[in-house]
This record gives sequence, C-alpha cells and structure tokens, in this order.
Amino acid sequence: MERDPARYRPWVHRHTVTMSHIDPTATIHSTASVDPSATVEAGAMIGCDVTIGRNAHIGVNAIIQPGVSVGEYATIRDEALVGPGTKLGPGSTTGRAARIGPKVEVGTRAVLGDRTHIESGSRISARALVEQRTTLRKGALVDRDARVGSRVSVGPRAWIGAGARIGSRTALGARVVVGSNAEVGNRARLEQGIRVPSNTVVPPRTRNMAGASS
Repeated sequence: MERDPARYRPWVHRHTVTMSHIDPTATIHSTASVDPSATVEAGAMIGCDVTIGRNAHIGVNAIIQPGVSVGEYATIRDEALVGPGTKLGPGSTTGRAARIGPKVEVGTRAVLGDRTHIESGSRISARALVEQRTTLRKGALVDRDARVGSRVSVGPRAWIGAGARIGSRTALGARVVVGSNAEVGNRARLEQGIRVPSNTVVPPRTRNMAGASS
C-alpha cells in the first residue's frame, strides 16, 4: 500500500488538539472525532468525518478512510486499511494488514484475522470470527457466532448462518447458503448457489454435496 501523503491531501490534515494517547506522527483530519481515551499509534492516518469511540485502539500505520465509525474498545491492528463508510462495532478486532472495503459492517466483538480481505457491502455479525488470510467477496454475510477458518474464499452474496463453522482452505461460490449451525469441512468446494441445510455436516474435501439444492 503506497503511503505518499499527497494521495490523502483531499481528506487528511493535522489535528490541532494534542491528546496523550495520540502519537505525534499520526495524521488526523480536523473533522474526525477521536475520543480522548482512544489510542492512535505512530503513522496512522484518519480521514474526514471518522468517529473513534472510547478506548478504541488504532495501530501503527493503519489507514482509516472517510466516514468510518469505530466503536468503543474496538481494535484496528497495524497496517490495516478500513474503507470509507465502514462501521466497526464495539469490541471488534481488525487484524494486522487486513483490507476492509467500503460500507462493510462488523458487529460487536466480531474478529477479523490478520490479512483478511473483506470486500464492499459485506457484513460480519456479532461475535463472528473470520480467520487469517480469508477473503469475503462483495456482499457476503457471516451471521452471529459463525466461524470461518483461515485461507477461505467466500463468494459474492454468500451467506453463512448463525453458529455455522467453515473449515480452513474451503471455497464457497457466489450465493452459497450455509445454514445455521452447519459445518463445512476443511478444503471443501461448494459451487455457486449450493444450499447447505441447517445442522448439516459437510465432510472435508467435499466437491459440492449430494442432495444439496441449488
């Protein structure tokens, strides 16, 4: 990610208020609202109309683009990029070098692992976990308490139901639906439009699924 300050001049200016939790090398737009208890680490860049809540933590060299809302006690780790209009819920965690697109919603205490890639319009609900190096394509939904393993590819507008478990290195095609509390094993491949019923177990390395609807 290029960090030439000239790229950000339309939306970044030095904040004029000195706070004990803000590193002097951080850059904060004058219209951003940063709670005095929040921490902003060295080299972080915070855009216009950003709101950062109580006791939130913004990591080294993180980039928070315009219109982002960061809830109280939320953590954005080093080198993460958060796209415009995204909402990060209270107590949520965004991993190191994660890339979050525009208008994403991350729920209360949801966790995004290191180097995750969350495309625009996706939603990760409360207490969901998306592990490292996983990609959610545009408009994907991970419902509350679901867990998505590492290096998973979730297709556009796919839906992972509440409490579902998706194994590592699995691929879900566009508009795949995994029902509540279902389990999909490691390295499974489910093509576009497949529907996995609630409480179903899909074995590891499955290619589609006998009896599944599409």
